[in-house]
Amino acid sequence: MPSRPFLGRVAAAFLVLIAAVPAGAQELPHFPKAGPPEPLPEASCDTAQPSNGDWLLGHWVAPQTRFEFARKGAGIGWVMDRKAEADDFGWRQGGVIEGKVAEITGCTVRLTAGDDDFVFEGVLTGEGKLYGYAVNKAGRNVRFLLRREK
Repeated sequence: MPSRPFLGRVAAAFLVLIAAVPAGAQELPHFPKAGPPEPLPEASCDTAQPSNGDWLLGHWVAPQTRFEFARKGAGIGWVMDRKAEADDFGWRQGGVIEGKVAEITGCTVRLTAGDDDFVFEGVLTGEGKLYGYAVNKAGRNVRFLLRREK
């Protein structure tokens, strides 16, 4: 059986490790791991030209987030499934938001949900990624870097 001084040293080392965890956790990257540049990139298309939105249809993903875009009547609807825990934006684990595409061009999109409870502005880049920001009614925002789901 180990001696008491040995157990005391093990316990002290354990307490030091536990005390260091919160400090280290604050330095970890927060969602998303890689955000879009600020401000959003310049649109590479003529944003005055309307688009049918075919480029947006399907599934787009980011860390802990999945968007699905589908035709709904004459427009495009969307559903966002967010898997993260509660954060400053007001999401909780398993949070789902549904809305519509308010505006779309050949490379830009504006999404809304509710009475502007959620507004997303995004730009499609030459690499095929969708950079964007979402803002809620409280004025909080979150950045996205979405890619097509494989």
